[in-house]
Amino acid sequence: MLSSICLHGKDKINNFIDFAGVKFEILINGESNRRYIWIHGDEKTAELLIRKYLKENHGTAFLINNKEREVLINGYMLDPNRIFTNVGVKKNLKKLNRNISKSQINKTIELISNDRENFFKSISPPDGGLLISLHNNIREYSIDNEIPLSTEVSIKNTNHPHHHNFFICTNKEDYDLLKKSPFNVVLQDKQIENDDGSLSWYAYRKNIRYINIETRLGHLRTQSEMLKYVNDNLF
Repeated sequence: MLSSICLHGKDKINNFIDFAGVKFEILINGESNRRYIWIHGDEKTAELLIRKYLKENHGTAFLINNKEREVLINGYMLDPNRIFTNVGVKKNLKKLNRNISKSQINKTIELISNDRENFFKSISPPDGGLLISLHNNIREYSIDNEIPLSTEVSIKNTNHPHHHNFFICTNKEDYDLLKKSPFNVVLQDKQIENDDGSLSWYAYRKNIRYINIETRLGHLRTQSEMLKYVNDNLF
């Protein structure tokens, strides 16, 4: 599942990890309790930020080896942030693949399910550490979509484009610190009924501190400032 590719300098290591046929590049620069993940191949600002950040800071990052938003698993299109539960996989397969048979749905679910736990263990931080996901939105998605799913909300600016820039976190103590920031933040620490298969809810169920740093595509400065706030104020 994990294969070494090359060594860059003293600390920076490149590896790849495989999740049901989807490859993630691993960047390692020294020791840290932070784990970073970039999961949508079309969200290039997030990728740029992670690569830039790890040139100067310690941490481990997992970067999807894909240029598009969706990936192919077992020959079928899937959103890679909808595959962390079997229910999420099933819903997304039906949404993105017309006329897919029940047997192919079950085979694809089984393939993903067999790899899921090992993949999540690989990307999980040390005990008490942070799993930080970086996303960019390029459509109509904003904090407004997350408010109904959240238990607490701290809004600093809802004007365009600021409502596209926000934190999602799953830990109350992290939320209490992040709401002191100049950025929007929501707390999601209760499982929703409508399981969408996203990494955030899977991390919550596994009791892993998870933070999504979400910004509009191209807003590198804002996302950099948000990442800096997390790493300066959360331990």
